[in-house]
Amino acid sequence: MDNLRLCGKLGHLTDDQAVILADFKALLADKGLYTPEIIIDEKGVIPASHSDTYLLRFLRAGRFCSSAAFRQFETTEKWRKNAAVDALYDDFDVQEFEETRKYYPQWTGRRDRNGVPIQVYQVAALDTRKMNMYYQSVKTGSSSTKSHLPGTTQRLVTIAEHSTNFVVPLCSSIANRPDPQVPIETTVNIVDITGLGFSQFWTLRNHLRDASTLAQTYYPEALEKVFVVGAPAGFTKVWDWAKGWFDQATTSKIFFLSADNIGSTLEQHIHKDNIPKKYGGNLEWQFGDAPMLDDELRELLVSAGCNDVPFPLGSVRWQETGDSGHRVAISGTADGRRR
Repeated sequence: MDNLRLCGKLGHLTDDQAVILADFKALLADKGLYTPEIIIDEKGVIPASHSDTYLLRFLRAGRFCSSAAFRQFETTEKWRKNAAVDALYDDFDVQEFEETRKYYPQWTGRRDRNGVPIQVYQVAALDTRKMNMYYQSVKTGSSSTKSHLPGTTQRLVTIAEHSTNFVVPLCSSIANRPDPQVPIETTVNIVDITGLGFSQFWTLRNHLRDASTLAQTYYPEALEKVFVVGAPAGFTKVWDWAKGWFDQATTSKIFFLSADNIGSTLEQHIHKDNIPKKYGGNLEWQFGDAPMLDDELRELLVSAGCNDVPFPLGSVRWQETGDSGHRVAISGTADGRRR
């Protein structure tokens, strides 16, 4: 058991942390930001408005300081409401979603040795022409939503919501993993900057900065590790400037791998069959491909009645039915109609 990895997570709280969580829930309830679970009878309950797992993410981000956690939680709740985040995600058109995937970290469909989903981001694939076309196409935002967010931010949010609403809960449902009683909340990212020159980085700087800022502000503690590969000569100077986008806790999770230790380092965290061939593994997956689910995940989706194998496209979320924890998957829209 990796105590450091599990510290501050559900089922692994110190006595003091458990008290802080209880006090935090009471504070949120008093401010109208949280509703506790309501037991109807021996067979039915109305779940709490937010899970303990979710609340603990804010407490960990605030180093278990209730006031710091409260400020970030309150800011996030107001932002989600004002930006109509749930409606934005649920109503996002499937074709637009699949086009958006090309510009952000993509789930491979595989997991690391702890069961955490693995994402790959091939930054150099985003050439100047593609990015200019992309930004031009999203200046006015998605026509399928009523969110006031700029179009580029809508897409950033949609990709983040897909991870938290579908990918992470799906991987968390697999019992055959270390510490299966602890919900999975994070992703492991391989960021490939092979061939990324300074001029291209400068073109992408707003895109990358906006993504990092949004993630840290509204999706705390959603990152397990980042492995950066393919750093060109002189990238140290670029990183010295760019790391100002991240807080100290995030930079401590970022690791730069050299060409001669990519495979060996990744294998310490990921089984070779789940590492793309480009990075020394056996997986026949490339950036831009649909997620290639492992056998356990595929069987789980099939048993849940998913007909879109190997992977359901577009925005999808899991929804509790109130029947002994049973969940169903709700899809987004296609051509303006819910699927």
